[in-house]
Order: sequence, then structure tokens, then C-alpha cells
Amino acid sequence: MTGESYLLQALKPIRQDVPSGVMARQRLVVSDCVSVKGLVTGIGIPEWSDGNEPAKNDASVVTTLMHSGCKLLGKTQSDDFGTSISGQNPFLANLKNPILPNIRLGGSSSGAAIAVAKGAATLGIGNDCCGGVLIPASYCHLFGYRPSQGMVDLRGVAALSPSFDAIGFMTKQLPILQQVAEKCWTKPAKAVQLKSIKYATSLFQELLPIEAMLEWEITMKESNVSVEHVPSFSKLALTQAHNIHTVMLGREVDLQYGQWFDVHKPKLSDETVEHLERIRGNSFKEFVVTKKKRELFSHNMQGFFSSGEVLMIPTSPGQSPDEMFVDETFLLNQRRLYAIAEVAGLAQLTIPFVTVGGAPMGISFLAHHGEDRLLFDAASRWLI
Repeated sequence: MTGESYLLQALKPIRQDVPSGVMARQRLVVSDCVSVKGLVTGIGIPEWSDGNEPAKNDASVVTTLMHSGCKLLGKTQSDDFGTSISGQNPFLANLKNPILPNIRLGGSSSGAAIAVAKGAATLGIGNDCCGGVLIPASYCHLFGYRPSQGMVDLRGVAALSPSFDAIGFMTKQLPILQQVAEKCWTKPAKAVQLKSIKYATSLFQELLPIEAMLEWEITMKESNVSVEHVPSFSKLALTQAHNIHTVMLGREVDLQYGQWFDVHKPKLSDETVEHLERIRGNSFKEFVVTKKKRELFSHNMQGFFSSGEVLMIPTSPGQSPDEMFVDETFLLNQRRLYAIAEVAGLAQLTIPFVTVGGAPMGISFLAHHGEDRLLFDAASRWLI
């Protein structure tokens, strides 16, 4: 580890493959799980990295960005195995949220979030499986974007769960994020006009604590953006998404890493251990049945918002909590929230518009598959 504690490997000199280009002013950091030529691609566990050779090529998304002129600063710390959503790693530095040092940082791409929040980097990327980019973006007062499934090439990114893996991007500025997204899309977004913003009213009221809800209502009134209420979207949909996500994630983790975990028994954080124990051990039959449930859930999402519309939900169940006092209900609801887009294959954008007592709270827009540009159109209305 060199330089700033959030950096696993700092490139000296800073790498820039193309001296000029549309992104020549952008400073990029990538999470441990994203391949960079000559560096080991990790999963936040040093013992795993020790058994692997340096990558022979950059991840596809890194190649795209580097060919556009980006400057690559290096690789950043992630939490252990990318599933704890804490942002902490028992093997590495004890990272602190740059907004408030006592609040939760969020993971897995915690190091990248710190680099962007501090201004050392203008762009951070990682695997957004299990909210790995959207959660730290939300907790660090950043914009975070998860593309529709298949919109950005995943080659060169360490798989966690192929059903839910997706490149995630985080920045301080929305125009930069949109420019990066459009550059990295492997196919054009659907040409759909934004019809309306749907507001999952009951979800906000059920999940947010009173102080967060009051701050959000003030923000809503000051924005003067017209929304259509969807009172029927509730915790039931969250529970369905979470149950599907848990079974499929657990089965895919078992297939890819189960044997290695059982043989090496690495010492993981308590939160990671508890989560892995909860999700692992599902049968192939359960996996097949759950995949069918996933298809039904994705179809049912169209009942809440249709093509040309975006759905607004909380990115997290309130502001980033105190690092020392995170209750199980908050963690469960956080996992339920990120499961919606991951299970349904939706595009998601979290925006940094609310703070509660100085602690950030992200608000998300969801768009149907391929309608990613609507997210930026909707967010732009709030920035006017």
C-alpha cells in the first residue's frame, strides 16, 4: 500500500495512454476487483491475491476510458469480498468517511469513493454487485450510476455474482458521469423521452427515520419538480427482491468461491462472515426456481412505472449511520433496496441532494432496461 491509505497500488508516474482526448482532464481510480495490466486483480482478500498472477490486460471499461485520455492514478481498497456493504476491510487500512469521520463509509468500493470525495480523483469505478458502488456514493455525497444489465462490458472485472455484476461509476459532477456513461455504453441507449417521475411515496415513509423524512420533504418542496405518487410500492416488493437476490447470489458465490473459502478459511469481517453464512448453501433446484421468480418480479416492476418513466426511491434507508451503531434493520433494508435494480436488471442513478445532521443520504432514480439516458434527464431537472 502506498501514499494515501485508500490506495492499494499507486501508479508512479500516473498512467496516461493517450495524451489528449475528450477525457484528458479526468483522473481515474479503479477498485481492487477491476483489472489493470501488470497489477493483480483482487477481491479484497490478500490471500486470494497472493495466489494470482498480475493481469495481462486492462478491463474492457478501463481500456475504453484510457483510450479517451483518462489519467489512471491506481487501484483502491475495497471491503473484504465485496459483500459486507460496510466499506471496511480487516486486512487493510481502517478507512474513514471524508464527509464525517464517525459515519459509515459503505462498500465495497470504499477506497474509490474516498478518492473522489476528496477530489484526488474525478472518477471511480468498481463492481456494483450488492450495491458496491451506489452505497459508498450515497454515503459520501456523490453521484453513482449502475447501468442496465449488459450496457457496459464486464470483461476484466472479478466476478462476484454473474447474475448481478455490473460496472458502477461515481463522480462529484453529473455532466462528467453522463459523459463517461455514454462513452462506455457498448450499445446506444433507447431513444425514449422522459414522460414523468414516479415517486414511491410509501417506501420513503416506511424506511426513512423522521429526521431524514423531514429533510427530504423540504428538498422536495424546494425543487419544484413535478412527481406522480406511487403509494402501492412498499416493503413487500423489497422483500421479494431481497429473497430472490439472496438465493441467486449465494448459489453463484458457492460455485465460484465456495471451495476456496472452505479450504483457506480466510479471516473475514464479522459482517461478511454473517452474510456469507446467511446466503450460502442453496441447492441448484432452489436456484432454478428462484430464476423464474426473478423473471416474474422484473415483469411486475412494469406495473409501478412504464417505459419513458423513472421511479424515485431512497438509495439507503436514511442518512449514512454512525459507524459504531448500525442496527440489523438498517442493514437489511439497505440490502433490500439495492436488490430492486439488481434483480430486475434496471438502471439506477443515486443523486447527492440530502444531508441529515451533516450525514449524506442518496436518492435514486430507476429506469427500465436500456433507458439509461432517462436517469440523467430526470436528475438534470433537479439541478436546474
